[in-house]
Amino acid sequence: MYSLIIGGVALDYLPPPDAVQIEGGGRAVSERTTLDGKIIATRPPLPASRRLTITAPQGFAISAADAAAIQAIGDQPFTVILRGYDPEGTFSGCVFVEPPRFPPTSDPRFRGYAMTIYIPQEGNP
Repeated sequence: MYSLIIGGVALDYLPPPDAVQIEGGGRAVSERTTLDGKIIATRPPLPASRRLTITAPQGFAISAADAAAIQAIGDQPFTVILRGYDPEGTFSGCVFVEPPRFPPTSDPRFRGYAMTIYIPQEGNP
């Protein structure tokens, strides 16, 4: 089951999985080897920060009430909870990279959406 909660706002109408994309945060493994190439230790480095992009595809929207509640978050740090999406988890200390955009639709009860959320290194699950 899918769910998306942004700063305490549980979206009533969810974006499709391909509308939620994340960049960054790779965890390459560093290896320690002997002179003959035998691996004697591996360790993952700290996770890097990420950017989560959520963009409405053609025909998708969220409620105007959800859009207003998300806009009210402003520049305060917030938590994002993703269930069923890739990645899945709870990310804390998030902020908007730029103010989220909610273009109007033909029905005033709904808004399109485009937002980019910065997930700091400490915010990774």
